[in-house]
Amino acid sequence: MNRSSRTSIKRFLVLREAFFFLFLVGCTPSAQDIPESVETSPADHRVEFQLMSDHAPRSSRQTDWFLDVTTKSGVNFTHQSGRKAGLFTMPEGFGAGVAVLDYDSDGKMDLLCLGGGTISPDGKFSGAPCGLFKNNGDFQFTDVTEQVGLNVPVDYSHGVAIGDIENDGDPDILITAFGQSRLFRNEEGTRFVDITEESGISLAGWHTACAFGDVNSDGLTDLYVAGYLQWSFEEDQVCKDPESGRRDVCMPGNFPDAQDHLFLNLGNGKFREATSDAGLLPGGKGLGVVLEDFDRDGSLDIYVANDVIRNYFYKGHGDGTFAETAVLGGLVGNEFGAPEGSMGVDAADVDGDGFSELFVTNYENEDNSLYRNEGRGLFNHQTVAFGLSGLVRPYVGFGTLFLDADLNNLPDLIIGNGHITYHNRQSDFQQPSMLYKNENGKRFGNVSDQAGAWFSVPRVVRGMARADFDNDGAIDLVISEWEGPISVLKNQHKANSWIGFTLQGSASSRDAIGARVQIFPLPRFHERTLRSGGSYLSSSDPRLLFSALQKQSEPVDVRVEWPSGQIELYSEMPPNQYHRLVEGLGRPILDTP
Repeated sequence: MNRSSRTSIKRFLVLREAFFFLFLVGCTPSAQDIPESVETSPADHRVEFQLMSDHAPRSSRQTDWFLDVTTKSGVNFTHQSGRKAGLFTMPEGFGAGVAVLDYDSDGKMDLLCLGGGTISPDGKFSGAPCGLFKNNGDFQFTDVTEQVGLNVPVDYSHGVAIGDIENDGDPDILITAFGQSRLFRNEEGTRFVDITEESGISLAGWHTACAFGDVNSDGLTDLYVAGYLQWSFEEDQVCKDPESGRRDVCMPGNFPDAQDHLFLNLGNGKFREATSDAGLLPGGKGLGVVLEDFDRDGSLDIYVANDVIRNYFYKGHGDGTFAETAVLGGLVGNEFGAPEGSMGVDAADVDGDGFSELFVTNYENEDNSLYRNEGRGLFNHQTVAFGLSGLVRPYVGFGTLFLDADLNNLPDLIIGNGHITYHNRQSDFQQPSMLYKNENGKRFGNVSDQAGAWFSVPRVVRGMARADFDNDGAIDLVISEWEGPISVLKNQHKANSWIGFTLQGSASSRDAIGARVQIFPLPRFHERTLRSGGSYLSSSDPRLLFSALQKQSEPVDVRVEWPSGQIELYSEMPPNQYHRLVEGLGRPILDTP
């Protein structure tokens, strides 16, 4: 069979799967608008815009994978977009992320929510406050925003990264924005202080995804920040839906790229910009960033999901410089090498071969992209082969996560969808989120109908993060919606045997991003990698978790390969609890036991 024939067959299979799904759910890509907009002023095309409210979730079932516990949790927080000004600005549709961190070092994961902002009738952007919720246990949270000093003005917020910039054990916070991004230092788990100006991090403009990691191997955690567009209200354009003639937000291709940035940590809360020296390409349109040592050469690499232009893969040299190899590595876009409208990104070892795959969410009429890691910096587009094509084509994907949702030690996949244009679209504004089960490392099966009542309602999802909020060995979820509430979802699976780890570097940076952990005796998929970034504008629980241990009640041995290159063995670790592994306190080894 020649290449042309194979391509034709592949396209037919993708279309067949998409139309079969649409037949099952009883909708088409050109379904009625959710919501419908009514023009109130022909002169400026302002709109009244109200989200649809006639979708009620189905009743919860005991067999659901996740249970919505938001109401009882005490987490009461809603994102603001500024859309009501009726100005159709570019920033208003992109939403904001969420972050999980143990800010007070009590062993329970707390929750940070970003508020977005408001827009005045004359186009002035103002930031909405963020919200920090302390975890009291048993899915009970308390709003401590004012208590810890985070009730301060920030600009129109989008993304968040968590990193220990001073190696003092207290996780610090970077918030990106349309305006001035800000760095907050954690002072002994009691208060956060804005150190943006003194830190040397100058990020005025429009910045989105961000991630911390030690890219130059000096033991200090550095910072990568993606720029999106060079856009201002004064230089905005008037764009209209070509079919209806109604005004709408413009497409990102109408505006120039914004520069990504790399900041190297100098210690004592100071950073130096090293964007040019590092070899970063000019421009970007980045919306997703993930840091990991993808080729296992001991140096952190950086993957950037760009919107409407090709994606970037920066192969790290370990000294703070990079070679951009997305074209050579097969990571620029779809299976034909064309750029896509990429938003969210995550990574995990999907097939159990020791190398992490990459998954990227894309715009409507595009499949999401699963890139299988073949090693040596080479990837193979495997969306169709893993059963992930077709079904998502009507939707616009944003937040995405790999997580072992059913506790069988295989990474499953969640995708959050929701449109971004009000009129110029082929599918509904509110869209379903999707859950895929990892089928033995070979395919993903759609189990969205089993995911839970929360998943039965179409939404406008943006950020999402994973966390074991109740420390029971089952990963829970927190999800943000555009102009909607934060949702907290409890994993209803019960772990029969599990073990989790917090990593603390010494010669490595304290965050230890890039470390690899193996446990013995070996369950299936027995290795985990600590990465930074991922999802969409969000930051997840940094602990590494293993489920389905071979010997449920017996201690395990743990092998850690630290970013410094040191390999250590930690023996006789009891299961069904979290352990802190400190670099230098294990037994140095050269080989696995």
